[in-house]
Amino acid sequence: MSIYRVTPKRGKWIVIRRSDRVTVSLKPFANKTDANNLVKELEAKAAFKENKINQVKVNGIKFIDAFRDFADAKKNEHQASLGIRQTSANRYDITYRLRILKYLVGPNRIDKDVKNDENVLLSDFGNKHMKSLLMKASDAGEPYQTLVNLVKDIKYFLREANADGLNPNMSMTTFKLDKFGYTKPKDHEKKYGKDIIILDDGKIVEMLTLLKKNFGKSVDATNQFAIICMLFLFGLRASELTGLKRANVDLKNLRLNVKGVWITSEGGYLNQTKNTGSRRSIEFGKAAFDFLSQWMAYLNEHHKHSIWLFPGIKGNGPLCYKYINANVWKVYAMIGLADITCKRDGHVIINSSPLKGQPTKMFRHRLASHLIDAMNKHDILSQNQVKTIVGHTKFSTTAEIYGNKLLKMTNETRNELADAKEAATHSDLLSQVISQNN
Repeated sequence: MSIYRVTPKRGKWIVIRRSDRVTVSLKPFANKTDANNLVKELEAKAAFKENKINQVKVNGIKFIDAFRDFADAKKNEHQASLGIRQTSANRYDITYRLRILKYLVGPNRIDKDVKNDENVLLSDFGNKHMKSLLMKASDAGEPYQTLVNLVKDIKYFLREANADGLNPNMSMTTFKLDKFGYTKPKDHEKKYGKDIIILDDGKIVEMLTLLKKNFGKSVDATNQFAIICMLFLFGLRASELTGLKRANVDLKNLRLNVKGVWITSEGGYLNQTKNTGSRRSIEFGKAAFDFLSQWMAYLNEHHKHSIWLFPGIKGNGPLCYKYINANVWKVYAMIGLADITCKRDGHVIINSSPLKGQPTKMFRHRLASHLIDAMNKHDILSQNQVKTIVGHTKFSTTAEIYGNKLLKMTNETRNELADAKEAATHSDLLSQVISQNN
């Protein structure tokens, strides 16, 4: 009997699972044929999977082969629009190729009881194999956070393998890094493998002044000023910046509402953020009001019909991630912080720069660092408030409870928070630049 079936919905067609009527197609199909083709593809994969499980029960399967199949399956799920994002699919592929394949293969010289880790069965993969994998990765210079992500991905894989009936060693799903001495380093560089440089106020003023002078001279120059201002004021992720709509700017109540992201590879706008903490409202003060008022006036004149806070050069969408990153690098090059080569297709090659990684992240680190440093000066800048402003990773239960309380803040308290944030991040620098060039 077929596992899936096609059913109509609002004039289109979706694919559901017969057993529990759960929709497995990410988007409705305009015609029934495409939906039936997906059913055939899913049925074939299900049959292959069942055959694989039967083989494993008889012969066993290597850990490394099972993880490869898992990573491939996640890529296929994304390509079939089955609800997994490309970033997640890419992550498991990277974990397989650059972590497991790299450090599990070859003779093991750490534990004499393990000759060749690549031959270990999924059912036998245990502490000594995990220890060997982590030690090889650590000896190769991988930072602590990479080890954290590696363990996290393996534990998720093991739970998926168990659900598929592949008989993994489930005791490894409770594995703890610190059990083998891998404790979180206090040093940022050791934790992430990145030396974060934060620009001082002098460089920030130099950058903002130059960009303000060039504002209006070209599309790129105009966008560069606006992009840098937003990064400087709010420390947004690039995907959050591209996903901002004009409706997300509340000039009356002095709030910026981050509700979604734009990821071209995922089909465009997603009404979701990186995590629950990333979906947030950020109070702002005079500096942000000055800039956003001017920027909204510019949009009303030049992009009257666009819904986006940063309208794209072509089409109806916003500026893309590639454009944002490329233009931030161009700004860094203007003030001598990067040597770059600009390609015709819009890409930028970084020949050298003291700034590492994604160029927008410097502003996030600057914002977070200033806020944390100012916590002892402003009582309202609690740890949870700072996390809310920046939109950092996961919230603890306490943070989520406190976040609910934020909705009940008075206007006076909101203003106090906005003022404390602007004072901490020296946002008055922007107001000074704007006023000097009017």
